[in-house]
Amino acid sequence: MLPLADSQRDSPGPERPFLVAGHVCLDLTPELHVKQFPQPGELIDSGLLRVSTGGAVSNVGFALSRLGFQVRLCGLVGDDWLGELLIKALQPLGDQPGIRMAPGQVTSYSIVVAPPECDRTFLHCSGVNSIFTSADVRDEDLHGAGWLHFGYPPIMPAITADNGRELTALFRRASELGLRTSLDFCAIGPDAASFNWRALLRNCAPYVTVFAPSIQELRVALRQSFRSDDDVSDVRVLVRGLFGMGFTIVAIKLGSRGLYLASTDVPARLTRWRLPSDWGARELWAPCFRAQFVNACGAGDCTIAGLIASIANGSSSERALSMALAAGAASVEAPDASSGVRSMAELQARMAAGWERLPAEPPGADWNFDSATGVWSGRKALTRTEARL
Repeated sequence: MLPLADSQRDSPGPERPFLVAGHVCLDLTPELHVKQFPQPGELIDSGLLRVSTGGAVSNVGFALSRLGFQVRLCGLVGDDWLGELLIKALQPLGDQPGIRMAPGQVTSYSIVVAPPECDRTFLHCSGVNSIFTSADVRDEDLHGAGWLHFGYPPIMPAITADNGRELTALFRRASELGLRTSLDFCAIGPDAASFNWRALLRNCAPYVTVFAPSIQELRVALRQSFRSDDDVSDVRVLVRGLFGMGFTIVAIKLGSRGLYLASTDVPARLTRWRLPSDWGARELWAPCFRAQFVNACGAGDCTIAGLIASIANGSSSERALSMALAAGAASVEAPDASSGVRSMAELQARMAAGWERLPAEPPGADWNFDSATGVWSGRKALTRTEARL
């Protein structure tokens, strides 16, 4: 691994833009008035069709911008009318030369089925995202950036092929240029469940600052037994295994149970990513903030945007955890993925004013509660010893 350039070694994150790369698509969301799905031959009345940008590139990019950070986007669209529409929809983030049109390809889209008071489901076409490789993130995209975030490799087969060779190459290149990095997953479908995700994670781990999957995504990736969403008793074992692979910070999304955040006890890894020593050997958990629920689509992406924005801003681990949950809660209060997110100052003010959290129990008995921060901490620091998963 090459050393960091002197000009980048101590540069604060907010002065350099985030580069958000990976999966980008259009979300087509019909307004539904009934909970049940139509039976064969049945017609169900729907309302307006909402067309919005989707995927990690759009969701995280818009959330970071609303939090107050500069953003660059990098992704592929097809040379069709959906591609033209998608590029136009991203214009509020300014000119984005990293969003490139691929000749002869189709633009990715999702039909979001979100009946009232029901979890959403998706009909998805990966389209041009399927051929995205590390070469699609060019040197000019990385130059001058402070952080690379990559999202949704489970539905991007070209960049995950051969145990993640292309994805590893991208993270290695970014880290050698001095960027901090983050990796987020998405639901792993049946076609991708047999892939060797453990090998991909091992290959990428040395070059990733923050790994941020959901607990169900992580269980599938590591081929663990299915557990209900309410059962998070395995989270500590899962994280120990990830530290054994070489990860530095792991944030696991627990759905309505909140967010679990842990960091390595290896000082060299903290130094590598310019993290202060008080970030070492932390194990934290906090429940979600109470929100006026409208739509959960993109909430996980906005949560991670809040987390990495806070890390880039020099926040403590407790404040970063709370900001992540605040951004995620704000996002569900709007009909699209990220327009509910506000600036970090506004979210901090809402928390300071006593923003209520949802009632929830910590992942285990050996946890201490800090009433000043609303965050629980594990009594026994995790180690880098690898659990045999």
